[in-house]
Amino acid sequence: MTGFDSSEEDDANIRAAWVWQASSIYDGGEALLAQSAKHNVNRLYVSVDMNLKHEVYQSFIAKASNAGITVEALGGDPSWGVKGREGPMLALASWVSEYNASVGPEERFAALHLDVKPYVLPAWKDNPVPLIESWMNNMELLHERVEQESSLQVNVDLPFWLDSYTVAGHKTSEDTDNEPLSRWFMDRFDQITLLVYRDNAEGSNGIIRLIEQEMNWAQDRNVSITVGVNTKPMPGEEFTSFAGKGTARLEQVLSEVANSFANHASYAGTAVHDIVYWGQLDSSEPSKPETPGNETGIRGTYIWEASEVTDDGGEHILEFAKAQRINWLYVRLDLEQPYSSYRSFVKRAHAQGIQVHAMGGHPIWAKEENRPRIQRLVDYVKNYNAEAQPEERFEGIHLDIEPYTLPEWEANRDRLLTEWASNVAYFQEETKKDSHLETSVDLAVWLDIYELPGKDMSVSEFMIRTLDHVSLMAFRNKAEGSNGIAAVVKQEMEIADRLGKKLLVSVEMKENHEGAHISFHDVGAVEMERQLALLPDLIGEHAAYYGNVVHAYDYWVGAKP
Repeated sequence: MTGFDSSEEDDANIRAAWVWQASSIYDGGEALLAQSAKHNVNRLYVSVDMNLKHEVYQSFIAKASNAGITVEALGGDPSWGVKGREGPMLALASWVSEYNASVGPEERFAALHLDVKPYVLPAWKDNPVPLIESWMNNMELLHERVEQESSLQVNVDLPFWLDSYTVAGHKTSEDTDNEPLSRWFMDRFDQITLLVYRDNAEGSNGIIRLIEQEMNWAQDRNVSITVGVNTKPMPGEEFTSFAGKGTARLEQVLSEVANSFANHASYAGTAVHDIVYWGQLDSSEPSKPETPGNETGIRGTYIWEASEVTDDGGEHILEFAKAQRINWLYVRLDLEQPYSSYRSFVKRAHAQGIQVHAMGGHPIWAKEENRPRIQRLVDYVKNYNAEAQPEERFEGIHLDIEPYTLPEWEANRDRLLTEWASNVAYFQEETKKDSHLETSVDLAVWLDIYELPGKDMSVSEFMIRTLDHVSLMAFRNKAEGSNGIAAVVKQEMEIADRLGKKLLVSVEMKENHEGAHISFHDVGAVEMERQLALLPDLIGEHAAYYGNVVHAYDYWVGAKP
């Protein structure tokens, strides 16, 4: 195996950072060393420019060594995993080996650090089998080159989710005959930097839970694991980064991870990507409470057919979610199904960074006589969560009621509105009894014109005030203009800002015959994305705006380009 000699330093004390800016050492690297000292860094992964004279690296590494900092030679490109494209990787290995052989002990790189990531290539999405095969073959060639030329140690960056693929290139859920790809790497490299880009330590989608399996595999193989986190801004995927959340939050999570794995022989320490973005975190910024709903950039959709996700189903939904960067699902439940029916889907969705909210509803749920239907859904979700493992639990309960489709809307609207509001208040109260489940409803944007009988507020304000968040059905296919999405949600955004509540903007992809301005069905998915991309500039000033949801999966997946 190729990896670190753990005797070099106390592995559990590694505190590393990636340095992709090769130019940062051109002038001797004083600023880089100062930044490293500020963050108590004792290991740097420094990008190598093979055109630089050896003296530049000799000087920098010697100064780093004197400061108690170990330096690894960093390099990588997704193409290095492609058949016939391994040349630059092998050349880098040879360069580092030759460099180390020509300089003194205090001027040497401690390891070659590889960040290859072929999984970002389109070919991986189309068919990962040949790409995984070539990646493995190229890594074997690297291993042979290193063994032949020197005793150079190698550190490999791997994403935590690589355990979901086997060495044959198939999903582990479908291939029980072959070992997971992560284990294959652990059998060949003694040091892995595991990329666990999440902004919380605890919970079903937290760092600790996500890597428990890898930590156990590593311990069985005497492999050291450094846990990598991210500080680079990730628009739309804020849960994968500490950007904008402050150094206090980062340090808190790193401490929680270290404490959790303190007795794990495989735990080597932590690494932060990267030194530049780390330096941009505002240490005075208070950390945000860690709930995925507290993130901007939500991209969600509705799953109306419970049968699509029960009994290990829903893989097509998760593949679509990955392609569309979906991180939020409202899933209608069939309450006749056993709890076990939903566990697999929710667990797999969480592993993909997706929040899952149980959904139910019907226009008649607005009537007081049908309150037991709401109670049944609340009880089902609470009991399900009580029996499920943390990674299998729903984050919230979402109601889609829409009583304005009932005859009573015209015949006895005041009574219907009163009963609807009463049922929603009951839903909120019952859900919050002995649970932290998030409550939400769908709300038509035009309901702000109706006053709630007996209350000095509109129906919209009552719903926003009562619940944790509301999904505004802003069914328009233009973002701008007097009747565009931004205009029709303006009043609700102002209300939610005042109340400190969260709003999602829901748009329609289902065919609609009420007017050409309602749905994106006729104009297609590309146009929908173009219009949604305008919203942050149009309504991003509102703290209440948390993202968008598309109604619904069945229509989105079959939408026109």
